[in-house]
Amino acid sequence: MNGETGTVQGADAAAPNLIQRVVMVFMSPTRLGEILRTRSPWFYTLAIVGIVSVIGFLVLPTDLFRAAVEEQLSRRPDQAQDIDTALRFARIAGTAGALIGTFVAAAVIAGVVYLVFNVMLGGETNYRQQLSAVSHMYWINMLGFLLLIPLWIAKQNMQVRLGLGLLLPDAPASFFGHLMNGIGIFGLWSSAALGAMESGLSGGKISVGKGVTTVLALYFIWVVLSAAWSTIVG
Repeated sequence: MNGETGTVQGADAAAPNLIQRVVMVFMSPTRLGEILRTRSPWFYTLAIVGIVSVIGFLVLPTDLFRAAVEEQLSRRPDQAQDIDTALRFARIAGTAGALIGTFVAAAVIAGVVYLVFNVMLGGETNYRQQLSAVSHMYWINMLGFLLLIPLWIAKQNMQVRLGLGLLLPDAPASFFGHLMNGIGIFGLWSSAALGAMESGLSGGKISVGKGVTTVLALYFIWVVLSAAWSTIVG
């Protein structure tokens, strides 16, 4: 009895803390997936991402927000709206989206990968494990967002993306333009990391290659659907 208790306490003591897990997201995602099989923290991992994202939005210059809002309003001349009202709404929506949207998006993504890997690929993970993996994946996306902030400020354009969108001379307007703008370096990186974590979560039943390929396929499906929607609504 004492031996079992000592073993459990030793395992808990050896469990990596948040900083160590974040490092593993970037350096050893498969090993992180193995750890998340038995210990699946997610709330504080995701909350920090949301809070940092909110701070990132708050430090954006007002002139940058104003330019983005004016561009949006210029595309809809039939919808007359006061620029100051639209600017306040953009600030509120951006801040709320950075915090609440982070949790909602993570919950949805976790649900999708849970269904794909359990139903289609025969995995045996639970939803909490998937939510924990997705929450850790978001640290890669957060890094991409933080790197975008100085780029937005330098170019005075919040449409700029770190990816194929940099090859576009102007803001995307066609389906192909939106498609290129949607394929980002950090989107690909975070998808590959999540796929590697899926291999660890499966206990090796799913290979790293299969996990990465599956999540990348889901990412590209999302990019295509988003590009189609952006093309339709402008």
